[in-house]
Amino acid sequence: MTRVSPTAAVTAGIMFGLAGGLVAGTFLMAPSLAANPAGNVGDKLTVAESELEVASAQANSADSYIADIAEDTVRGRLADKPVILFTTPDVNEEDYGHIEWLSKIAGAPSVTRVKLTDTFLTQDSAEPLKALAASTLPAGVQLSEDNRSVGTHMGELLGASASTAPTTLTSGEQPEGEATAEEPGEGDAGDVESAADTDKETQTAAEPVSQEERTLVFGALKEAGYIDFEGEVPASAATVLVTGGSDGRDDSFRVTQYVDFARALDASGLPTTVAGRLPAAGPDGLIGRLRTNQKDALTVSTVDSIDRFYGRLATVLATVEQVGGGSGAYGTADKTDAVAPA
Repeated sequence: MTRVSPTAAVTAGIMFGLAGGLVAGTFLMAPSLAANPAGNVGDKLTVAESELEVASAQANSADSYIADIAEDTVRGRLADKPVILFTTPDVNEEDYGHIEWLSKIAGAPSVTRVKLTDTFLTQDSAEPLKALAASTLPAGVQLSEDNRSVGTHMGELLGASASTAPTTLTSGEQPEGEATAEEPGEGDAGDVESAADTDKETQTAAEPVSQEERTLVFGALKEAGYIDFEGEVPASAATVLVTGGSDGRDDSFRVTQYVDFARALDASGLPTTVAGRLPAAGPDGLIGRLRTNQKDALTVSTVDSIDRFYGRLATVLATVEQVGGGSGAYGTADKTDAVAPA
């Protein structure tokens, strides 16, 4: 029996979906067509409605097949890789549930949900969040001086706190308990200046943030009502920011902060994927704005259409790709590399 590759199956599903969309577009034109006396519009609409039903049935069948092969496709791909799933307030619970389920099937030893509440990354919470970040900052973690947006600082704080990767110290800062370099003698005055210049450019890897420090950071945010989670948040190898279907036009400030949050999570050593429904990939949406910025598009992975199984499957495969050092844009909207990672 010939085995159909998961990528081919996903592509087939997309083609059916696009066909349905085209026919739906024709159907939505019905009022204007009906007002036009030219031609037998009634017959054309009947044909369009029939084709729409067929295309929708085909799309659903293809997506059902992808659901059937999803477990085998991801099984073991995240073995020994803990994952954090951040969710925005507008996330669809069914979308989230399937992504969580597939992440567990992929072998992630822990899949921790952290809910971002309605008060997280708003204009009113910006200053209190910055103050909280400053008071809970783990040793060795630095917040950006160039971009002081609340989204950036929260992403840096949570990303560095949750990552299994070492934190990075700059400008000659020493990890706690580590001895400083021996002072040079009088005859080494010329070397002092050279060493100082070198220190400014040197980046030193420190130990990852401890569980105690991580608990302090996440616990403080939870107590203040900005996030919610159950149990303890462990160190993680990757994260997914799962959002809903907002096109971003109703709250541009928060979308901007989510963009900063996602890029800062990734830059802080926590490989990041952002996944949502198709409208979020519009020009003003979270996914769309990440894809528009060339630097973001090369670092943070994005997936649209997570209300379909090919989008949910692509989200987990994109997480696997992120852990391996890759990135991409996946789904059915503009500016995508493919339907799903190969």
